[in-house]
Amino acid sequence: MKTQVLKEFVEYHFNALEETLEGLDEAEMSYKPTEVSNSIDMILNHVCRISNTTLPRIARAGGDPNYEPVDWPKDYKDHRYRIERYMADLFAGKKLVLENIGKITDAQLNEQVQTWGGTNSRKVKLFDFIGEIIHHRGQIAYIRGTVSRLRSKGDFPSS
Repeated sequence: MKTQVLKEFVEYHFNALEETLEGLDEAEMSYKPTEVSNSIDMILNHVCRISNTTLPRIARAGGDPNYEPVDWPKDYKDHRYRIERYMADLFAGKKLVLENIGKITDAQLNEQVQTWGGTNSRKVKLFDFIGEIIHHRGQIAYIRGTVSRLRSKGDFPSS
């Protein structure tokens, strides 16, 4: 089944993101390589919203474009949270995405779904937003590598 391979692919990338975040501290989380860069904090906020709202909206059979988990804060994007909250939200989103992808049939991959970016097949929209998880993991790895090198030179404030 195509959806089983897709589910394994998504799970792999969520797990890789979780590994990339291991040992993250508050100083790293708020560091911005340049004044106009995003911090890990901002990236995680975005990834948590994708994994808890956007991907489940796409993956749910029947596609509810307004789906949100029960008790999901409407103003989530306007707040900064501690790493523990982001990790809990990331784990909850991963679970939700995997459950929903596991219920999709191969035929449903071709159904048209609507997101803020327009209408396309469920498969294409899933590819788009799974790609976001992969892309943002790379950004986080870059920032963490930069912080690690700065720390080794004594050029990063201790946490």
